Amino acid sequence: MIPVSPDPTLEYPGASIILGLIALPAAATPDGVIVVDTKPFSSAEGAAVGEATLLWEDRDSPEAIACTLGYAAVELQEHLQQIVAGATDDSFPITSAPEAGATTVLHLLTLAQLEGNSTWSELNSMHEELASRLTHRGAFALIPLHQSLLIVGADRTGVLYGVYAYLESLGVRWYGPEEHEIHLPLITAIPLPSQPEFSAPDFTTRGFWVREDKGNRPFYRWMARNRMNFWSIAEPDRAFLQKLGMHLTFGGHHYWEDYLDPHAPYPFDHPQFTGDEDLPPDPFASAESEFSGDTDGDGRLSFFEARPEWYGLDEAGVRTPFEGMYGMNVCSSNPHPMAYLFERIVDELAEGEWQDVDSLNFWSIDNGVWCQCAPCSALGEPTDRLLLMVHGLDQAVDRAITEGRLLRPIKIIFPIYQQTLPAPTRPLPEGFDYDANIGTFFPILRCYVHDIDDPSCTEYNTEHWDAFQGWTQGADRHYRGELFVGEYFNVSVNKSLPVIYPGVIQRDIPTYFDGGARHMHYMHTDTRLLGVKRINNFLFARKLWDAHADLTSEIDAYFTNLYGPVAGQMQEVYRELEFAQANIRQMRYWHHLPERITEREFPLFHRQHFQLEQTSSAIDDGIDLAESVAAFQRLRPVMDAVLATSLPDPIRQRVEIDDQTIRYGENTVFFYDAVARAVMAEADGDLDLARAEFWRSLTFARALKAETEVVKTATNHHVHAHDGLHATRIEEAWIALGERLNPATP
Repeated sequence: MIPVSPDPTLEYPGASIILGLIALPAAATPDGVIVVDTKPFSSAEGAAVGEATLLWEDRDSPEAIACTLGYAAVELQEHLQQIVAGATDDSFPITSAPEAGATTVLHLLTLAQLEGNSTWSELNSMHEELASRLTHRGAFALIPLHQSLLIVGADRTGVLYGVYAYLESLGVRWYGPEEHEIHLPLITAIPLPSQPEFSAPDFTTRGFWVREDKGNRPFYRWMARNRMNFWSIAEPDRAFLQKLGMHLTFGGHHYWEDYLDPHAPYPFDHPQFTGDEDLPPDPFASAESEFSGDTDGDGRLSFFEARPEWYGLDEAGVRTPFEGMYGMNVCSSNPHPMAYLFERIVDELAEGEWQDVDSLNFWSIDNGVWCQCAPCSALGEPTDRLLLMVHGLDQAVDRAITEGRLLRPIKIIFPIYQQTLPAPTRPLPEGFDYDANIGTFFPILRCYVHDIDDPSCTEYNTEHWDAFQGWTQGADRHYRGELFVGEYFNVSVNKSLPVIYPGVIQRDIPTYFDGGARHMHYMHTDTRLLGVKRINNFLFARKLWDAHADLTSEIDAYFTNLYGPVAGQMQEVYRELEFAQANIRQMRYWHHLPERITEREFPLFHRQHFQLEQTSSAIDDGIDLAESVAAFQRLRPVMDAVLATSLPDPIRQRVEIDDQTIRYGENTVFFYDAVARAVMAEADGDLDLARAEFWRSLTFARALKAETEVVKTATNHHVHAHDGLHATRIEEAWIALGERLNPATP
């Protein structure tokens, strides 16, 4: 069982005494019982579904603990009933006290419950070991004792994770959220560990960046079963997430539009304007103003009309409001827009829609320009300015806690991204709270052909890795806090292409961890119809729990358990697919192939990493488009052979969904190849070749146009596309190309 492998060198206090007490049967039979204390609920079954009756303000209240432990007990019972031969719906009953004659007793309890229970006084000599090993939220221990197994959690979530780890030791795997993606072995008995086993997560925070309500219960259950704990308050059923131990977050780039929209009505009675006297007095009446009045003559003041000095000054000296979440950042040296924004945020955290938020992602305008006024420029580089805003928001949150408006601490997560990718250039504000304020390293423009720290990737990754080290290395660095990593395994322009990252995940996550990262998520996971992409999430969860785990045997089991007689063929398919789309950044991202085709910007292939035909170089040697095409050509006959094989229904269902997602990627690559060759031939004046390549593209275009399902499976709407052709971002350019070449109407 990978997550709970004991340390063979571990010395327990009183180990000889404790281990001498362990007298295990060879195996347990279906007359075992599950013991759990779920007071104040009347039963474990009631506690397991009682989350909606709780307020969840106190995540560690007796009611919250009972709810999660009751759910853990029911999960354990239901899984054992499914996998143990001879078990029935009455097997493994859940009780508050062990019954006489039970062969095996499975106890579920928190460390605090264990310490307060005299039943296991012989474990007193292990108290120090337990206390030292179960310090991390979510940590757990599996302790065999006599005919019992104690599943002990550092907290309620640790108990739940311990249950899942024990089920994994029996062979259960949850590869994906769908029922057909769950592997349930048939076993004749449930063996217990031979010695105590401890496990704690390497990454404190493990999950997915989400801003919209596009999750579902099967996916949330998959997350908990794989010990993932980071999701969004966008999900209305937050109590269910709380029961599963989720850390709930919210935020992003939208604060500015939500609260300082330059076009929104100004909510106060401006002292220099007549007609708004029914509004509250303007708290900024004495502020210096660049007021120009109702410039559009609509009889009311917008934010920008009322307070133009709140908005950024461009290089020409003109106040320039942002639009939506893009454009120019506000004038952050002006304390008034900052004070107004911080107060609105605190209102939401204390009394509004964000009352379940544990962490708030506070981001500036997306890839925005920073104000050029002299006071802002004096604050330093964009990163320096952002951290001043973060500090100001943190102080506003602290005041609300002191005043009793907020009853919980709030983590403020800020972006290490684009203009704020470089580390701060000057000391942080006095009193900056490194525990409450955490940076997220977002390598949005990285390359996935190469590891994040590969020095040969000079066109992409070296800039990102140098920046990461600027935040984490060096005795003279200014930032001393923790780091998130926010990866982009399904970035918006991917549009849910079947890009798989087994190698990237296995190599980069230990690198991030060794570099100091302790929190990680990625944008924007699919929550259904993952197909081959299920391996991304499965391995992602594994490595976030144990960054240095060797997953070789786990990956082999993945193919054996999911694909049975065609496991070897599917492993070959995955290898080719991983190679074929490792160049996703160069093929799909902004300012690369799609834009260059649309703008007819030559050369179309402008980076050493990505050429039309296969090339090689000492540095920046990527995967060229012809290599991607060849990989898909190798993959297709193998996949077709799998589809032609007589397979049982669960495996058949998996491979058909896999094939649907793979064909989306395959047709996309073939389409890009044909269109790129047509555009280049047209530019060279070879219209016959251009027309031939355009006609070749039609087959792929039709197939992409018909794909309307797997392009709508991600968590955020901007990752979705109308269809696979729309997802390429060159549909209009392709139509225009056809019109120029004037082929016959297809």
